[in-house]
Amino acid sequence: MMKYKTEIVKVSFKFLKSSIKEEEVTELNDLISKRASEGWELVTYSFMGDGGSFGRGVLITFKRE
Repeated sequence: MMKYKTEIVKVSFKFLKSSIKEEEVTELNDLISKRASEGWELVTYSFMGDGGSFGRGVLITFKRE
């Protein structure tokens, strides 16, 4: 049976602009690597725009058995 884990990472960049900061890339890479070391596999990700009170973010989903 597969288990799924979804996380939201707040970011300041927009995917339509090349405004991503190196620190944000490092933060995303660190999260993906940390979850991989725990046995989680990246399944999908999606960008969340400036909607609602949350602001911009990346919704990341992992899976493992």
